Amino acid sequence: MLLIKSVLVLCSAVAVLAQRHAYAGVDAVASSALFFGEDTTESLDPLKIFKDPINHATAASSVLAFSAELAGFKPSEKSAESLTDTQPEFIKKVTSFPGFILVSSSESGGVQLKDHTTAEEFENMIRNLLDVDHSRKIAFKLAELLPLDLDYEEATRLKNWILSLVVIDKPMGSDKVSIQLVSMELSIAFDKEPKTCSGLTPTPEAYIPEQGVKIFFSKLDVNPEFLAVNAQYLADKLPIVDVERMIALLTSPARNGPKPEDLLSLWGSQQKVFSF
Repeated sequence: MLLIKSVLVLCSAVAVLAQRHAYAGVDAVASSALFFGEDTTESLDPLKIFKDPINHATAASSVLAFSAELAGFKPSEKSAESLTDTQPEFIKKVTSFPGFILVSSSESGGVQLKDHTTAEEFENMIRNLLDVDHSRKIAFKLAELLPLDLDYEEATRLKNWILSLVVIDKPMGSDKVSIQLVSMELSIAFDKEPKTCSGLTPTPEAYIPEQGVKIFFSKLDVNPEFLAVNAQYLADKLPIVDVERMIALLTSPARNGPKPEDLLSLWGSQQKVFSF
């Protein structure tokens, strides 16, 4: 009876979380991941990864990477448009893993953004809204994900975005590992179609229009007892993915900065200053 009750509670919690992190009418997803604290992993032996709490930062990153694989959520490989269905499925896979314990789940509604909100203003708003550890760095990372460098064609096609962030936290001097899932939806607009001067790429004019947004936040703790008891099974089934690799897998390619062709063009024009 206890097992059945536990499964029912888990299924109910997963349904609520999946609903909270799912969106309708979304055009694209920008994703990233962070790690805070100290990664004390001292072995890459699969059995020890799950059995010994000192290695549980890597255990958590392995579960996250496996969940992303099962969901088909591959931000580092696939286009932003192709992630709209797989991001909610990824959240569902993570929150349904029995080795993670749901600590809290909240929805911050009624957050109002003014017309032409800047990235800095957006960051400050998020930081003040999130009552969690590392709120400043989380807000900074979400601001980094803002797709404000869209060109005209992209901005007219990709108006509604999910900003998705996964955080692993393992405080210094502790073997406790927690996971934070942050999702928010917002719309991007475009002032006008830019005019292209001869030979020059038009400057993007995407901006954040006035709108109300919601932020969904969930926190889960890694259950060390569950991982230890089921270490052999998990070691046999899950590929080991370290924290650094997990972050790379869940991070969308950087949109900001010079394009590769621009860098090559600049290099070509300046190569006379180099000696070969």
